[in-house]
Amino acid sequence: MKREIKSQMKSRTSWIVAAAVVALLSGCGMKKPQEADVLNVEARTPSGLPVAALEWRMITSGIDRHDREHGTMTMLTGNDVAVKYAGSGIYPAGSELALTTWLERDDPHWFGARIPGTFVSLETVEVKNGPDGKPAAEYHRYEGNPAHEVKDATNANSRKTYLLGMTASEMP
Repeated sequence: MKREIKSQMKSRTSWIVAAAVVALLSGCGMKKPQEADVLNVEARTPSGLPVAALEWRMITSGIDRHDREHGTMTMLTGNDVAVKYAGSGIYPAGSELALTTWLERDDPHWFGARIPGTFVSLETVEVKNGPDGKPAAEYHRYEGNPAHEVKDATNANSRKTYLLGMTASEMP
C-alpha cells in the first residue's frame, strides 16, 4: 500500500513539474514589445522647433483640466542658467525657458492615469542683454507638425510674464 501511494505521489509530482515547464515555456513565444508599447511616441515633439526643450532640466509642470475632454499638460524646462535662477523671478541674460504643452490622454497601461498626448505648442522665453545693458526677454510660440512660429502680439507680453513668473517645483 505504501509503494502504491509513493508511486501515485511521484506521478502527481511529475505532472505538476511538467505543467509548470509548459506554462513557463509558453510565455517564451510572446512577441517582442514595439516602441509604442514601452514609449509614449504620441507625445514626441515635432520637427522644426528651435530648441530641444525636453533635453533641458524640468523646473515645474502642470495640468489644466477645465475641459476634461480637452485637458492639457505642461512642462516648463530651462537651460542651466535658467534653472539656477528658477523661482527667483529674476532671470539674467543667457537664461532660456520653454513651456511645452500637450493634450492629455488616458494611459493604456495604468487604469485611471492620464499622460501627455498630442503636442499642442512650445513657448520660449530667451533673456538677452537689451540695448541699455539690462536683461530683456524675447517670447516666441510654436505650433503644428512640423512646427512653425505663431505670431500673437496681443498675448505675447502676458505669456512672457506668465512664463517668467512660474514658480519652480520644490524637490525634497
